[in-house]
Amino acid sequence: MKTTVSIIGIGLLGGSLGAAFKQQSPKYKIIGYNRNPASSEEALKRGFIDRAVNTIEEAVAVADVIFICVPVKKIPELAILAGKNARPGTIITDVGSTKASIIDEVEPRMPEGVHFIGGHPMAGSEKQGVAAANPTLFKNTHYLLTPTQKTEMTAYQKLHSMLTSIGASVLAVDPYKHDKAVAIISHLPHMVAAALVNIAKSEASETENLLLLAAGGFKDTTRIAAGSPRMWIDICLDNRDAILYSIDKMSDMLDSLRHNIEEADKDRIRDTLEKAQQARLNMPSALGKEIDKLYEIYIPVSDKPGVISDITLAVGQLGINIEDIEILHATESAGTLRLAIPGKENADKAAKALAEKGYDIDLRTQG
Repeated sequence: MKTTVSIIGIGLLGGSLGAAFKQQSPKYKIIGYNRNPASSEEALKRGFIDRAVNTIEEAVAVADVIFICVPVKKIPELAILAGKNARPGTIITDVGSTKASIIDEVEPRMPEGVHFIGGHPMAGSEKQGVAAANPTLFKNTHYLLTPTQKTEMTAYQKLHSMLTSIGASVLAVDPYKHDKAVAIISHLPHMVAAALVNIAKSEASETENLLLLAAGGFKDTTRIAAGSPRMWIDICLDNRDAILYSIDKMSDMLDSLRHNIEEADKDRIRDTLEKAQQARLNMPSALGKEIDKLYEIYIPVSDKPGVISDITLAVGQLGINIEDIEILHATESAGTLRLAIPGKENADKAAKALAEKGYDIDLRTQG
């Protein structure tokens, strides 16, 4: 039985999702809609989608899962429109890099039986458009989902399974904590990169050929400044408070560093640089999936609102991805949730956190 996936917005992310699902399995039928029909026609020609349609209503009418892949300011409007025209049981998700305001606006307006789950793939490129789409874009990258008290267990499990099938490592994150975190790890770096490029450009008239001398470090640091200004304006305004907070923190850090350099304080300068060096060296490397080291956590659960968000957020806030989720022995009111966790240390931490929340835990080695 085929799963019909509708993608609203066939750009880099939308095109890559279509391409990834098509490459992963023939069970997916991909419908694409784009405001500019040329993009959906290009996706059709490249084999990223099976069918291009002319309206959102047509795109979502037969969909099982809908991905809204448009700029953040447009997501609520199109998600609500999709919900009005979707069948009961349909899952709607998005790829916006801000989450709280979108969920606050969209979730209360979903019809009975239609499920909205916020999403944010931590993947992208400075290149834009369907021509830059790549079926491997999501492999070995974090894909954040933001379940809430209203998130239905089966819907979350299905979306989680789809995303892990295309190589993503799925983490559950509270939407408000998400926005604060991405302001620091994603939005602030873009603002800093833009500022660095503009400083270099403004100084180029006084220091001839400055930009021509740009070394690898400068190019690597500022690569993301080539991203779409229109998209980043929306992000700045939608996640304004968190971005302002992160800019203030950066300003405080630079003021401190400036003072230490001004005072020629070698010890404090060394301390700042060494702390940064160690933190950077200790950052996780590219994600790896060692199937022979998966551990399974079995949890008896009742089928009621909030259970899936409570469990997945408890694991997600530890920075631990759930490789697979399965609902076993389900009845109308209860079932057993199986979580597959990579690595014994991660599994032990997840099991302990869930036990502390009052869940009965059965931890097993897979195989």
